Amino acid sequence: MSENHIDLESAVQKLVDEHFGLDESIEKMVWVKPEARPEIRLIEITAETLPTGDVMSFYFSPSDEVPFPLFIAQITPEEWQMVVQNKIPLPEEWSLENHKEYAREMVAV
Repeated sequence: MSENHIDLESAVQKLVDEHFGLDESIEKMVWVKPEARPEIRLIEITAETLPTGDVMSFYFSPSDEVPFPLFIAQITPEEWQMVVQNKIPLPEEWSLENHKEYAREMVAV
């Protein structure tokens, strides 16, 4: 646990809640839990993003609000199905082996 006493799971839940609240087009979010590193890897699934046929994540440095390295990718629902079917690879070192899905209906926005 870090100095400001926010654990990884709490930080993920906070980000999921905030992103669902800020962007109504997000249908689902997927937390790709890292094996060894304390970092947050999120995939936002939205029809509003341009399909690229790739899962490209963007990096955000740790901050006071989220004291972990943060990687966020946005893909379309169709691309998500292709990821699940192993037709589109995840970024290096990412795996769906230990992931958690958040549907909009699960989150109180």
